[in-house]
Amino acid sequence: MSKFMKWASWPIALFITIIFVDSLRYKFTGHPTPEHIFTTLRDWSGIGLFYPAGPWVIGLAELAASLLVLVLPVVFTLKSSPRNAARSQFLGALIALGTMSGAIVFHLFTPLGIATPTEWSADGQTILAEGNLLFIMACFVWLGALLLLIWRGLQLKGGTRF
Repeated sequence: MSKFMKWASWPIALFITIIFVDSLRYKFTGHPTPEHIFTTLRDWSGIGLFYPAGPWVIGLAELAASLLVLVLPVVFTLKSSPRNAARSQFLGALIALGTMSGAIVFHLFTPLGIATPTEWSADGQTILAEGNLLFIMACFVWLGALLLLIWRGLQLKGGTRF
């Protein structure tokens, strides 16, 4: 099993990083989809920090998780420091799991819903199409982060190398 975990952790870390880094272009540029998501949560909760701060806070958390699950572990592995790679992936997976847990809860239990806008009018004011892909990807990232957290946690606890 440890040989499987040694190799499976890297594609999972790459998947999480691709999803997170790809989403940054939307969160950091004022795209209408994050604005819609976080203003919906702001209006529902009455917490003014959801927008405009929400996309930035979540984007920074996703960037940190990406660095911790993939970039730093690669550096540590190249420097022959597998224990530090495991620690980094464990911490990154913890951040990713927490971030995606929040996303999943907000999609399921608030007016946000599972379907989110996927296409906007040219002026960015009218939703032309909605889809479930954002929610589905959050679930896959959550599952990948959970697996990384368990595998790397076992490695750190037991001292096994993988």
